Amino acid sequence: MLNIKTQSIRYLPLFALVLLSAAIIMPAHAETTRYVSDELKIPLRSGASEGHRIIKFIHSGIALTVQETSEDSKYIHVELSDGKSGWVLNKDTMNVPSGRDRLAAANKKWAKSEQQMKLLNSTIAELKSEIKQLQNEKGVLKNERTNLSNSLEDLKITTANPQALAKKNKQLKKELSKVRKNETMLEEDNQQLRSNVTQEWFLIGAAVSIGSLLLGLILTRINWRRKRNSWGDSF
Repeated sequence: MLNIKTQSIRYLPLFALVLLSAAIIMPAHAETTRYVSDELKIPLRSGASEGHRIIKFIHSGIALTVQETSEDSKYIHVELSDGKSGWVLNKDTMNVPSGRDRLAAANKKWAKSEQQMKLLNSTIAELKSEIKQLQNEKGVLKNERTNLSNSLEDLKITTANPQALAKKNKQLKKELSKVRKNETMLEEDNQQLRSNVTQEWFLIGAAVSIGSLLLGLILTRINWRRKRNSWGDSF
């Protein structure tokens, strides 16, 4: 147990040296992205001091690709999207985009989300309509299935008993014959009714003719008598 602790203590300086080397090497080679602070317009210089000339001024929100850091960590060497590079004060940069750019990006994302939400609502409404239509069709198909099942059961029962089928067929024939007989009787009654109507109209016509004839004779006789009486009065 003592030997294990002794060996662990022996290797501690080696571990510390490895960690220190990694801490020194990593910031020098790792590339990160930083952004110009809000409400700023900072100078891009040709060197890591205020004595170097200003290449250009960078507006807030511009993305900067960090190439390296000065020994005192006061300046960072950056590259712009247009290919120009130079040094800027480390304190004038930050690790996140400016609030203005983040707000614009958030608004754009919100507008896109609203458009997607409207599209989803429209799609949901169409799907609800299709579901309702499918449910109606399902109800119709269910009723048809029930009717077909009942017909199939009746057919199974009928085909399973040939005598019942023959009896039913015979009964249907009797009913058909009875219906046809009733139709024949109705047709005969209809013809008889037509004949009776014709006879009645004939008798009515004859009666009218005879009556007209009798009325004419009576009127003729009446006129003659009146004329005769007129002659008798003249003598």
